[in-house]
Amino acid sequence: MLVNIFVLILSYLFGVSSQLDEGARQIEYNLRNYTWPATYNPPTAGWKDLMDRRFAQISQIESASERYDGYMQTVVAAITAPNFTENGWGLTLAPQSLVDDLKDAIKKGLPNAQEERDVDVIEGLSPLFIRRGDLTSRVLKELHNIHEVWSGIKLKPSNSYGFRLYRNGSSLNMHVDKSNTHVISSILHIDHSEDSKPWPIVIEDFQGNTNEVVLESGDMLLYESSKCFHGRPTKFSGSWYTSVFTHYYPASAEWKNTDRTLESHYAVPPIWDHSPRRSYHNEYMRYQRDYDKNIGSKLQMIGTSMKEPDCVDSWCALSNSVKYFGPAISNEILTTGSKRKINLDGEL
Repeated sequence: MLVNIFVLILSYLFGVSSQLDEGARQIEYNLRNYTWPATYNPPTAGWKDLMDRRFAQISQIESASERYDGYMQTVVAAITAPNFTENGWGLTLAPQSLVDDLKDAIKKGLPNAQEERDVDVIEGLSPLFIRRGDLTSRVLKELHNIHEVWSGIKLKPSNSYGFRLYRNGSSLNMHVDKSNTHVISSILHIDHSEDSKPWPIVIEDFQGNTNEVVLESGDMLLYESSKCFHGRPTKFSGSWYTSVFTHYYPASAEWKNTDRTLESHYAVPPIWDHSPRRSYHNEYMRYQRDYDKNIGSKLQMIGTSMKEPDCVDSWCALSNSVKYFGPAISNEILTTGSKRKINLDGEL
């Protein structure tokens, strides 16, 4: 039964060869010297508390396949994805000439925008979509250096995606992005309708904070998108809100030669198949105890995203979030606990 579950998950959710069964996966787990409980990356106290809580929640998911997917997503964030910055996110300003052209494209394209289909992390109305490959290619090229300077590493471009226009009542569940290609990323907020209310992007940082960042037109949230859970769990109020999403990955040969999605499958702990009612022993006991102490509210998996349906706006930590507001400042990066000047026009 467990072998069949694992084969199904690999084949249909992640496109990994169905020849790998659970026994083979656990062999690779041991060969790589993974342990459970694991050592998190980075090893900060706040990040540990955050990830401990999430794993405790995941351990209580009834569905085996959803429980595996919860472990998979969180293993990427907590263990297998390296971190490149101190906090995992930063707020800065995009070049104004680029923003002006993007805003003009939205104005011209809005009357003929089509619905974007099959986005399982979005709840509510399907977003609208304006396709301008010429401009998304330009975004990918012009913002490349900013991402390199912020992250401190040489990067390869993956893709720039947009323009997505969220509609009234929409929300975006918390999630992490593709671990192979969506590593150093940004959300550039282009514009929003006049009737829009502030709609924060929510992102967890490596100090254990849950941050709500309200972007103004031209603001750019830099973030480690395969590592930091992020989303917009509060419902959007307004006619439309549009951004462009840009992704890069490390240019090193080591990164190119490693399938990080597969590696994260290998790192999922053997306890993923333990149902909530199964007795826990030895090191696994603490996850049951943590849950019994109400460290975790109910966690629900929605495709590759997650939410806490029993909490206000479906994410408990919003009750104690740290709030930041644009507009950002050119050549300055605002992040957890600090602002710093940086030459974003320079080269790495």
